[in-house]
Amino acid sequence: MNTIKNNNIKTFKDRLYSSMQGLSVSAFAKKCDMSETVIRDYLSGKTYPSLTRLEVIAEKCNVSFNWLATGHKLEVLDPKDSEEVYNENIYRIPVYKKQLPTKEEAQKERFVRETPPVMNYPIIEGWVKHRGLDAKKLIIYWAKGDLMSPEIKNNNGLILNTEINEIIDGAIYLIEYEDITFLRKIRLTLNGWLLICNNNQYPTIEVPKADFHKYHIVGRVVLIIKDIF
Repeated sequence: MNTIKNNNIKTFKDRLYSSMQGLSVSAFAKKCDMSETVIRDYLSGKTYPSLTRLEVIAEKCNVSFNWLATGHKLEVLDPKDSEEVYNENIYRIPVYKKQLPTKEEAQKERFVRETPPVMNYPIIEGWVKHRGLDAKKLIIYWAKGDLMSPEIKNNNGLILNTEINEIIDGAIYLIEYEDITFLRKIRLTLNGWLLICNNNQYPTIEVPKADFHKYHIVGRVVLIIKDIF
């Protein structure tokens, strides 16, 4: 299994400093839409960024994600140019189709600031293999609202496995019903499903077996991505 060595983590601050290209901490923090405190912590080696923030920094600085994360140069395939969306170290998984911006939105700074800026998400190969997942079946969904709070909060990133061989009792799924998309925990009953929210302010939905065809299961949540401040 490929893992990031401790030495590569220790030297991240040096690669970050190089990527700043002479900008002050304040200017660089604004460029990356992060706080000065976060950037100073990275530069001091006190903390290390999440994959989401590594992706943002790499894009803002026009440097290789893999180099920034590990110090190794690696050519990353662009999913726009090839059906292959992964390489031997990093898989790049697409965003849920309904959360992709229009061309007009993508060109506006407002969209970038209000929506997570990455259109695909990097996942380390070792994690995918350890979980026994198929990288080509994974997508990322940015949670909205508080239906599954406190476990899943607004704008948490969710890695979904779209390969659904069976419904796992008690697992969390992204579900499409008519023009609505929502997260629910599915409980199996003799008569059908119970679609349950973690937030008890919202009602449980009972789905009889005869109505299963009305609900499209997009994928099962296999990883919740949260930034720790």
